[in-house]
Formats: sequence, C-alpha cells, structure tokens
Amino acid sequence: MKTNFVLSHAIKEASGPLVLPDGKTISTLAVQSVEVFSKAEGVSFLEVEKAALEQNILPERYVRNFSLISIKEQHKLLCSKVFVVGLGGLGGYVVEQLARLGVGTIVGADGDFFEPTNLNRQLNATVESLGEKKTKQAERRVSSVNPAINFIAVDHFLHGDALIDYAQHVDIVVDCLGGLESRLDIQQAASVCNIPMVTAAVAGLSGYVGTVMPGKTGPAELLGSGDGDENILGTPAPAVVMAASMQANEVLKTLCWNNPSESFLFYDLRDMNFQNVVL
Repeated sequence: MKTNFVLSHAIKEASGPLVLPDGKTISTLAVQSVEVFSKAEGVSFLEVEKAALEQNILPERYVRNFSLISIKEQHKLLCSKVFVVGLGGLGGYVVEQLARLGVGTIVGADGDFFEPTNLNRQLNATVESLGEKKTKQAERRVSSVNPAINFIAVDHFLHGDALIDYAQHVDIVVDCLGGLESRLDIQQAASVCNIPMVTAAVAGLSGYVGTVMPGKTGPAELLGSGDGDENILGTPAPAVVMAASMQANEVLKTLCWNNPSESFLFYDLRDMNFQNVVL
C-alpha cells in the first residue's frame, strides 16, 4: 500500500478534531478529503481510509460506528473479505449493511435478474431495475453508498467446487439464498476452507439466523433440499430485513471480536416470539 510520507503527512494535515459525547477528542478525515487524496496519490479510496486509520485518524463516514467499533477494529473491517452468495432479498440488505460498516472487500454472487415479484422486499429491486442483473445493481448501489468498498461481482450461479474457489479467498461466507437447494453446498465449501458461514431463511413472518462454524451442524443438513416454505408462506419485507440485519451483525461480531453466536435464533414476528436453539 502506498503509505508514503507525503500521503501520511497530507492526511494528518487534513484531519480535523471531533469532540465525542464523553468529552474525548478524535481526529477525523472528511469524506471529500478521501476522494482528493485518492486522485492526487493514485491510490484507491480504500487505501486512503486504511492509511488514515493506521495513524489513528477516523474517516468521517465511520464516526457513528465509533466507539462500539474501535479504530483498530474499523481497520480490521476494511482489511476483511466477505463472500455473499445470493443478492436478492437477504443479500441485497446484507451487502448494504456490510458496505456501511466498512467491510473492505465484498464478493457478491448471483446469476439472477430482477423480476416484478422481487419488488415487495428486495432493496435493489425497483421499477427501473426490472430485467437487470442483480450483481450489476448491487455493484452500483455499493459504489453510491461507500465507494471505498471493493465489490467483486460474480454474475452467475455457483455450485460445488466453484463455491470453494471463491470461499478460499475470504474470511467468512454469508448464505443469502432462497429455498434449500444449494445451501448445503455453501456450508460444505465454507467448511472445506475452514471459515464460518452465516446463514438465514425466511418464510412468512418467521425465520432463523445463525453462524455455522467449520465442521459443525447447520440447518441445511436438517431441512433437506427443495423450495422450502417461502413459496407457500411468502417473504414479506419486515421478516427479510430483520434476518439480513442479524446476518450482518453476525459478520460484524465474527470479524471484529471473533465472537459468533453459539446458537441459532428462531423468530416469529407475528407474536414477537424469539428462541435460541443449539443445533
């Protein structure tokens, strides 16, 4: 990374103080300054933000992550790589939240196109995006939300060894598929690569979310294959967004603090019932 004296000195000179609610002060780097340094020094936004954090300077866009996420942990997020399989209902919101958290590299895989039945729940499904590749819309959305993030689009469906090819280069896999058909493939790929997999499913106002560690039992082994109940019970937006948020939270807990949940959360929003279950 081009963290030469000129860039480091320029970032330090451009940073400004921010007084926190507890009275403490930290140095921050404005969003506009990141772009200026990127163009001037010929490095990516991501490298500029990493360089700032290495000098204990917090990029302005992450101020509301602090101090839950320390400067060291924010740097760790920027250095992390996450593989999101499926960019529809769950995946669209997961990618959105990971980009806003500052996960540096997101690999997003989906071979599907947007269709009218996606409009009820999928973040990137709009009237204008109907018929477009889900990967293209996700890439466009990430660029507009956080241009420092490196989004790698894989615009086809992955199975078997192809999943392993991508999983072996990341820190964590997020299963955001609908139905049950390929979920076991994803879990096995993550296990082969010795990395965690965060998974979720939604049917009606119910769903589950959890992290499967390498070699451990996951829902895909217990539920079999097929379409699942989502085609019968539907997938309304509140249940989808909740599951995606919990998936993003599991990624955060795992990457920053190595503290994934040991149990699965099963929920039913109709009666606000939440249960933790160890598989």
